[in-house]
Amino acid sequence: MDKYCNYIIVGQGIAGTVLGQTLLDQNKSVLIIDDLSLSNASRIAAGLYNPIVFKRLVKSWMIDDLLPVMNKFYTDAEQLLNYKFYFERKIVKPFAEAHERALWQKKVNEEVGKYLSNDIHYDFLKDIIYNPLGVSEVLSGGNLKIEIFLDLFREYFKRENILLEEKINYNELMVNENNVVYKNISADKVIFCEGFKTIDNPYFSWLPFKLTKGEVITIKIPNAIIPDQFVINKGVFILPLGNGMYKAGATYEWNDLSEHPTEKGKEELMDKLNKVIKLPFEIIDHQAGIRPTVIDRRPLLGIHPKHKSLAVFNGLGTKGVMLAPYFAKHFADYLDKKNVLNKEVDINRFIK
Repeated sequence: MDKYCNYIIVGQGIAGTVLGQTLLDQNKSVLIIDDLSLSNASRIAAGLYNPIVFKRLVKSWMIDDLLPVMNKFYTDAEQLLNYKFYFERKIVKPFAEAHERALWQKKVNEEVGKYLSNDIHYDFLKDIIYNPLGVSEVLSGGNLKIEIFLDLFREYFKRENILLEEKINYNELMVNENNVVYKNISADKVIFCEGFKTIDNPYFSWLPFKLTKGEVITIKIPNAIIPDQFVINKGVFILPLGNGMYKAGATYEWNDLSEHPTEKGKEELMDKLNKVIKLPFEIIDHQAGIRPTVIDRRPLLGIHPKHKSLAVFNGLGTKGVMLAPYFAKHFADYLDKKNVLNKEVDINRFIK
C-alpha cells in the first residue's frame, strides 16, 4: 500500500469536518474524501444553535451536555484556524399570542429557565418588527458561520495533505474483516459522513432517514439595521450577516427532495417575513438543501452489522452545529474502546 491511515472519512460537511478534527486531536491519522458538488446542505445552513425548543418551551435534547463540548470545540477551532466564525447571540422571540407570553413567564421559574430571559420588552426594534405583545430572549444561543468554517477546514486539510477531492467510488472499496482498502490507501475503518447522500450508499442505505428539504433566502432591508448580537425568531429566523444583509428561513418540505430552490418555498418565506418585518425588503439570494433527518430525530452512529471495518456518523439533522462536537468525541472514544455508544444514537436500534 502507498498509504495507511487509521480512518478514511467520506464527506466534509459539518459531521465529517468535526469528526475528522476530533480524531486528529486524538492523534489518529485521517484521510477525508469529499466532492464539493455532491451536497450543499451544511454550507447553506445558518448554523444556528438554540438551547430550547420553542414549540413546547423545553430544553433541547441533551443541551446541558452539548453546550460545553460545543463551546470548547469551536473556540479551539478558531484558534487553530486563526479566524472568528463562532458567535453567541441572543435569540429574540416576539410573542404571537398572550398565552405564549404567559407560558414563557411560567417557564422562567422551571429548569429550562436558565436559558430564558426574565425580561419582556415592548419597544424592541419597534420601527422594524411587529411586537405588540412584547419580546423576550433565549440565552446561550448563537451561530456558527458554517460556510467559512468548512472552507477554512478544507484549506487546512489540504495543507495537511489529508484531503482527497473526489467522489468516492464504492466499487473500488475492498472491505476486509479488519481493514479497508480504497485504491492505494489502507485504513482500519471507513466512516461515512455523507449527509443525505447516504441513501445511495450500498452499505448504509437501509438506515431510516426521513429527509427534509430546507430553503433559505438572503434579504436586504434597505432602511433598517438589526444589531448583530440578535437573531429574530417568529415562525422564521432572521440572522444578521452584516452590511444590512440577513439570512432568513427556513422551510420544511418532505416531498420535493431536489436541491433546487422553489417558488413555493420563496413565497412561504416572504409571507412569514411580512408578518415579522414592517419594512420592505429585497431578496438577494435563494438556496435549498436536504437535511439528513432521521425518523426518530436522533443521530446515526455505529459500526455496520456485518462489516466491522465500515462505520457511519450521520443524521445530525437540523441541529448539527450543536450535536457534532459532542457526538464526534463520543464516537471517537467508542472507536478507541473507551466507552459504549449511547443507545439513543446507536444504529443498532434499527437492526432487527
